[in-house]
Amino acid sequence: MPVALHNQLMGFTSFASASSKLLLHNNTFQHNQPLFGLNPISFPFHNTTRGTRLRRGPRFPVAAISQDFIKTTLRVHAEKPVQFKVRAVVTVRNKIRENFRETMLKHLDAISDSIGTRNVVLELISTDIDPKRKSPKKSNKAALKNWSKKSSVKAERVNYTAEFIVDSDFGVPGAIAVTNKHQREFFLESIVIEGFVSGAVPFPCNSWVQGERIFFSNKVTNLERSKHLITI
Repeated sequence: MPVALHNQLMGFTSFASASSKLLLHNNTFQHNQPLFGLNPISFPFHNTTRGTRLRRGPRFPVAAISQDFIKTTLRVHAEKPVQFKVRAVVTVRNKIRENFRETMLKHLDAISDSIGTRNVVLELISTDIDPKRKSPKKSNKAALKNWSKKSSVKAERVNYTAEFIVDSDFGVPGAIAVTNKHQREFFLESIVIEGFVSGAVPFPCNSWVQGERIFFSNKVTNLERSKHLITI
């Protein structure tokens, strides 16, 4: 290669290398140089990236907590017991002969029962134990229907009914509390509870009732061990 051509090529290479360094220096200076030609050494550069990060939303899982709360709420509603209605059929045996006093008390009891001041009230007591109360589960109290209308019936036996609302986890009734608020006692022959999946539950009574009494079913199991916990 001629010497002149070699020198020209070496000079072009040196010029290109110097131009690249100068261009890189100018770009870096223009990137860091603030407005109005101020010296970046006198005024330190502030990183705006940190300010942008502070404006981001919270990092804790808000949606996850809300979904867990919704799932828990739905599970509580799903586990809530379903209520249903059951019926008690009560058989009362009338007296064949009544004296004048008994007839008057019977008439007064019919009047007070019709207005709801004095009546016969029943309450079911389950064989299952309520874990919170540590005692057998109980139904709502229900009064016998149509006592005043049937008070003048001359038949030997008269049937009355009462309805209860119980939860699906109530269990099986093992006892029934009977409260007679009338002035006159009556002879309770039997009670049959209808409406449970396990079938009808009979309560043979054959007893006079005045005040408060508790009658047990023949199918009593767990309730036998919990008699001392039963209160009307």
